[in-house]
Amino acid sequence: MVSETVRISGSARKLLEELRARIVLETGKRITLQDIVDAAIHLASRRRDELLRELGLWRPLSRREAEKLLDEHTIGLEVDDVERDMREVLYAEHTG
Repeated sequence: MVSETVRISGSARKLLEELRARIVLETGKRITLQDIVDAAIHLASRRRDELLRELGLWRPLSRREAEKLLDEHTIGLEVDDVERDMREVLYAEHTG
């Protein structure tokens, strides 16, 4: 286990202690501050968009980035195919 000292603000320390107290009350199990910090880091890693918003670093995609993302994930279907598929699903019409 790698150990490094990280300084946290007094308000963050208070929130951490309150969180630990709530967890103990809700679960009846003792948990260390280190366990909470580790879990919070893993959670933040999976939900980076929320972390970026909390840090004030979130920004909307530029038009170019949005168009590139849409192009990468667009499925090309012919209008006829969509209409046929809708008829088949909605009206049980099987066209060959």
